[in-house]
Amino acid sequence: MIHAARAMAPACLIVVSFSSAAAAQSPLPGDISGVVVVGPVVGAGGPSALDEGLGKLRASEDRLSIAADATVVWAGDLSERIRAVASIDMGSDTQPVAGLGELYLKFRPDLVSAWKVSGRAGLFFPPASLEHDGADWSLSRTLTPSAVNTWIAEEVKTTGVEVTLRGAIGDQPINFTAAAFAGNDTSGALLVFRGWALHNVRATVGGTFALPDVPAMFAGTQADRTRPIDEVDGRIGGYGQFEWAPSDALSVNLFAYDNNGDETSLEDGHYAWRTRFAQAALHWDAYDGAEVLVQVMTGETRMGGRISGQSPANVGFVAAYGLLSQDLGTGTVTARLDYFTVSDRSFKDLDNNAENGWSASLAWVQPVRDRTHLVFEGIVASSERPDRMRFGLDRDQTSAQARVALSTGF
Repeated sequence: MIHAARAMAPACLIVVSFSSAAAAQSPLPGDISGVVVVGPVVGAGGPSALDEGLGKLRASEDRLSIAADATVVWAGDLSERIRAVASIDMGSDTQPVAGLGELYLKFRPDLVSAWKVSGRAGLFFPPASLEHDGADWSLSRTLTPSAVNTWIAEEVKTTGVEVTLRGAIGDQPINFTAAAFAGNDTSGALLVFRGWALHNVRATVGGTFALPDVPAMFAGTQADRTRPIDEVDGRIGGYGQFEWAPSDALSVNLFAYDNNGDETSLEDGHYAWRTRFAQAALHWDAYDGAEVLVQVMTGETRMGGRISGQSPANVGFVAAYGLLSQDLGTGTVTARLDYFTVSDRSFKDLDNNAENGWSASLAWVQPVRDRTHLVFEGIVASSERPDRMRFGLDRDQTSAQARVALSTGF
C-alpha cells in the first residue's frame, strides 16, 4: 500500500493544486454516473485466473457463482477548461472489494483553433483499448474483453501527464498523443507467472492480483500477490499513439509503450519489470449496423539482475483478436477470436513460462430499457503451458465459461 500511495502522489498533488486554484469557479458537486453489471457465471475445465490459478477465465471450474462489478464516477468542472474525474471500481472477485480506479484532471481544447490540444494529468488508463468504449471505460459489446485488453486493464494503468494534438490533413482527422508516467513498474508479473487471461477485473489503487506459486528461483523474494500500480524504481516511462481516420467508417492507430523499469529493483516482494510493447489497431464500420475491431500487440518484459548474462525472467509476447459485432435491431450479436502466446527466453529448465493459446467468444446484448441491457456470453479458451506440470496439471487445458448479466448505466 505504501508503494501504491507513492505512485498516486503525483495525481493527488496535481488535483489538489488545481482544485485550490479553481475552487472559486467550480460548480461542484458535479455529475455522478456509473455502470453496474450483475449476474450468474459458471465455468468448466480449469481454475480461475483470479484465484492463484493458471486458468484463462474468471469463473472457477464447475462452480456457479454470482459475479458483480460496478464503477461509480464523479466528474466536475473546476474551470471553463479544466474538468476533474474520479472513479471507484468495485467487484465481487477483487481484493479489496472496492478501490480508487482513476483520478485525473482533463484539460479541454480551445475549440477555435484548427489544431486542438487537450490532455489529462493524474491516474488513468492509456488509450490502448478499442473494446472499453462504453460509458466510464466500460464494455459495450461483451461482458469480457479480449486477452489484450484484459491485460491492459490488469497491468497497464499509469500515473502521469498525457497530451493529445488533434487536427486534420485535408478532410482526414489525425491525432497524436504522448505521455510520461510514474508507477506501473510491476507490469509484467501477471503475464509471466500466470500468463494471459480473459476477465473484466481492473487494477485499482492498493488492489492486488493473486499469483500462482512462483518457481523456486523466485521463492522468498516475489510476493504472492502483485500490485500493478506500484512505483518501485523511481524512473519515468512513456507511451505514444498516432491515430488516423481515412474515412468516416475507418480509423487505424499505432500505440507504443515503455515503462522504463529498472530490472534490478526489488522492494517488499515486488520487482520492477522492463515492459515494452507496440500495437496496431483498426475500427471499421463495415456496413449498416456492423463493426469490426482488430488489435495486434507484440512486446517483451524482463526483470532481475543478470545471471550468466541472462535475466532470470525474460519473455516475448504476442496477442491479437478480431471482433465482429452486428446490430440486428432487436439486439446485438458479437463474435470474437483471440490468439495469445508467450515465448520464454531464459532458464526454461528451471522456470518455463512459455504458453500458446486461443479463445472464442460469443455474446448477445438485449436492450431492456434506456441504458439497461441483458447480456448473454459464452467463452471457450484452450492453451498449452508447460508450467502447469509443476502443479500436477496437464500442460494442455481447455476451459469454458457461461455468463448472464444485467448491465445498467446511471
